[in-house]
Amino acid sequence: MKTGLIAVPFALVALAACGGGGDEGQAPATSDTVSSTTVAPAPGGETTPPAMGDTAHSSASNPTVQLAQLGNSGISGTAQFMEHGAGQTMVTVTLTGQGSGAHPGHIHSGTCENLGAVVAPLQAVERANGNGTSTSTVEVPLATVMNGQHVVNYHAGTGANPMAPVACAQIPAQGGGGTTQAM
Repeated sequence: MKTGLIAVPFALVALAACGGGGDEGQAPATSDTVSSTTVAPAPGGETTPPAMGDTAHSSASNPTVQLAQLGNSGISGTAQFMEHGAGQTMVTVTLTGQGSGAHPGHIHSGTCENLGAVVAPLQAVERANGNGTSTSTVEVPLATVMNGQHVVNYHAGTGANPMAPVACAQIPAQGGGGTTQAM
């Protein structure tokens, strides 16, 4: 019995040293980075970590969209979309602007001018010294996200109206590839 109790901590240390799958050759996370999580569709969904050994599948056809500032927020950024296993999409968002703060985000139906319902919540971006990045894996197929009828939208997170949109981009229909400028 004592050997089993000793083996558990060593297994946990070995598991932590190996890290999650698919991160080899990437720079280590900084304090400006939020780690990857799996996010269930629609508000109130349960979150679970990615499966061991699960890796993202990316190619040149995975677009990066430019999030334009809304109002006078001074916050803009980019969002990249990648297929991530069966029925999942990985979304990596970087926000830039003056100051610091946490900004919740979502994939919405509609347009930046006329936001529709939340399709999937995204990890909040925690900006420190103006910059921050988060990666989320949502339980929505890439083809659904990229049907030309969705946007990625980030909110103020604080202040009098914490859900006020501060940065938004239309997600192009699949096949658009490349970098797309927000309207």
